[in-house]
Amino acid sequence: MSAMSQLSLLGRTPNGYSYARLMEYSEQLVARTAQAGSANDAQIATRVLQDVSLYRHWELGHERLMRGVASMRQRSLQSLELKRITFLTLHRKAPFEYLRNRQVTGQARRQLVRALFGTQRYTTCILREHTEYLSSACSYFCSDSLCEDLMQEPAFSEALAQYESSYSEYYRAYCDSLLAEQSGETSPMQALLPYLRYQLKIIRDHMLSGVSSQQSEFTKLQALYNKVGDTQRLPVLRQQ
Repeated sequence: MSAMSQLSLLGRTPNGYSYARLMEYSEQLVARTAQAGSANDAQIATRVLQDVSLYRHWELGHERLMRGVASMRQRSLQSLELKRITFLTLHRKAPFEYLRNRQVTGQARRQLVRALFGTQRYTTCILREHTEYLSSACSYFCSDSLCEDLMQEPAFSEALAQYESSYSEYYRAYCDSLLAEQSGETSPMQALLPYLRYQLKIIRDHMLSGVSSQQSEFTKLQALYNKVGDTQRLPVLRQQ
């Protein structure tokens, strides 16, 4: 069998993967994750698979993302678009993760939702954010796996795990500062937020560029971030 025929059977053109192959891989990955993924990912995948409306919501959103990837004819451009999608979906799932992990309840929760989304429709917003969290989380681990497996970029996936931890630290500090402000107080981390935002941008730019760490600010900035994250204890939230 010729190399061209082998690529055709894989659903990949000489320059990249087809939309059908990207969706097939993603759908199979969600099913596999429900059976054998990490505890959190398995719970998310199972929830989406068991709810027809949730699954359709994820499928429609993921289809749009994968069509964008498939429209890039060169494999290198497909890989870059997938990397961008991992950041997009990682950031999109952050609000509900914060509410869940920090167990913000009562009036503090309502105030934070209003500060983050600028809406008075609390119940509607929470339901929407939960749906977006599940959908974004599924697309996130699909895109990450597509980068590592199909695009053969394990180094990116390894760096992404570190970035996710760093972004979670930043977003927690950001939301804590919003809650402190609502209470008339000032978070000890508030002054660091602009620096941390800039730092995360530099790290994202580095990960998207493919430039070696010796030729960028990545290593220095990551070391500084790790130092901040390791030495600063975030305050316990007051629940109102």
